[in-house]
Amino acid sequence: MSFLFSSLFWGVFVVILGLSMVFKAVFKINFPIFRLFFALVVIWLGVRLLIGKNFSFGGSRSSAVFSSSQMLYSEGGEYDIIFGTGEIDLSDAKVTDKKLYSEVNVIFGSGSVRINPEIPTVIKISSVFAESKLPGKTINFMGDYTFKTKSYVEGEPFFRLEIDVIFGSVRIIED
Repeated sequence: MSFLFSSLFWGVFVVILGLSMVFKAVFKINFPIFRLFFALVVIWLGVRLLIGKNFSFGGSRSSAVFSSSQMLYSEGGEYDIIFGTGEIDLSDAKVTDKKLYSEVNVIFGSGSVRINPEIPTVIKISSVFAESKLPGKTINFMGDYTFKTKSYVEGEPFFRLEIDVIFGSVRIIED
């Protein structure tokens, strides 16, 4: 809840309150500012519950929330793009004797994921009201799809990547 006590939040709130007064006086348009305030707080709490952890506004090493961010591979990493844009470079993943796993979540945002086609990779992508562009395939609206790189061999260690896209877009780029 520290966001509710930040200067960014109150600055935006005061500006919106002032704009609503101007619209009411000049254009005779009445905005229910306190209902809007309550709705925005509920939306903020909902997004916070969706990602299951605390977040701050801005980019970090593995997330872009209301911002733009470039993220690099970290083993077992989880990458979140929420109301923002992001580039995730997973081309440095090294497959050894064990299976690697990473997860990408794009919610109300846009992201691109770079993979190395020489690394055996299986991508399970789930789209809900979203667009997912894979090499040779585009999923619009909703659906599930599993993509395997040409270097994938059944029974051999591989890199497993799960991507969930909700009201957003993601593009898989093979470098």
